[in-house]
Amino acid sequence: MLVCVALATFCVVALTGLSNFYRTTDPQRALSLNPLNITASMDLLISAINAREGASPVQELGAVAQNAIQYTPIHAPARGLLGEILHRQGDQNAANAVFEVALSLSKTEPTALQRTLATAVRGGDNASAMAKLDILFRRWPARFASFAPAIPYLLRQPDGYQVALAVLREDPPWRPHFLRYLNGDPGTVDLAYRLQLDLNSNTKDTRPRELGGTLSALLRNGKYDFAHRLFLLTLNEADRSNNGYLFNSSFELEPSGRPFDWTLRSQPGVRVSRDTRDTSNGEDSTLTVQFLGKPVKRIGVDQHLYLPPGKYELAVDLDVANLKTPKGLFLNIVCIDPRRTVSRLDIPTGSYRDKILTTEFTLADSTCKMLRLGMGTDLIAESFRYRYSGTLSIRDISVRKTAS
Repeated sequence: MLVCVALATFCVVALTGLSNFYRTTDPQRALSLNPLNITASMDLLISAINAREGASPVQELGAVAQNAIQYTPIHAPARGLLGEILHRQGDQNAANAVFEVALSLSKTEPTALQRTLATAVRGGDNASAMAKLDILFRRWPARFASFAPAIPYLLRQPDGYQVALAVLREDPPWRPHFLRYLNGDPGTVDLAYRLQLDLNSNTKDTRPRELGGTLSALLRNGKYDFAHRLFLLTLNEADRSNNGYLFNSSFELEPSGRPFDWTLRSQPGVRVSRDTRDTSNGEDSTLTVQFLGKPVKRIGVDQHLYLPPGKYELAVDLDVANLKTPKGLFLNIVCIDPRRTVSRLDIPTGSYRDKILTTEFTLADSTCKMLRLGMGTDLIAESFRYRYSGTLSIRDISVRKTAS
């Protein structure tokens, strides 16, 4: 049943509108001027096939295709359309033979590729199916979504998964699209998770931003345990040395785009940046938050957290210069599921240096599935009566477990 559904979906989407692949003109007029015009013959065939979608083309269409082949025997698209006509007339054996000839003339002939891909999937020839998908994805990248419905079925076959994994490890140009397709469907995000574990088994060559897409998809679908596990299992050596309850707490690493790393982005009225400078002890990194004299509701500083039950301390080590926050400024930890505020650490106004602010909080049980730490204000309406100004230079934000 699954095979039928997958193939039906693929064939309906991928084989509708052959004119997407070939130029369509006024074939009747062109053929009347030149009966040997191969382009006009092709356009006539395409127009007739599209007009009769779902029905058997009339016998004359086969004659038009045969005529085109007679005068241009190495024209692969003409053979592909002849194979399509035979397929729709129910002569599958003859159609398959014509498709194979078309592919021998041009391995990128789209009609033959699509039909033989469906045949390979139906017959369990996963190596052939993956090879055909590879060609389609490379040759017709704009139509990736048309061919993609074959992906989940292929990956759910043991040998199909291994074939696809081997091709993905070769870094084909369509690899990002392939993974994004799996990330985008709740029914296939488990396949993306498995592939990311296998593709990043060598943590010396991980792709953080690619991983970030799958991590976000897992979080979006409530698969918090899987997301955190994937993050931990794909940490490289530099990542591991900066890991803890809060990742990259001293901003030593450039943010990678993964949800369990910092997300830093400027917002209206506030500039957020990671700044580095060379010191006698090496490179020193700080997070700079500069307010620009405007009302500020949101501040682009946040990170996902995954904490077991226990007592914790949230701390921030910072310098502050001329800070004015008419509606407050704070770091907070929010439980995402179920949503509630777990902790809040207010940042005082004024100017001061080498200040460490702390607050404690408790997670009594494991009912909170995922948390997020962020920076925010209590401003509701963006009125210029509440202008934020000043600068924060943050050396470290940390979450530490305390004694019970």
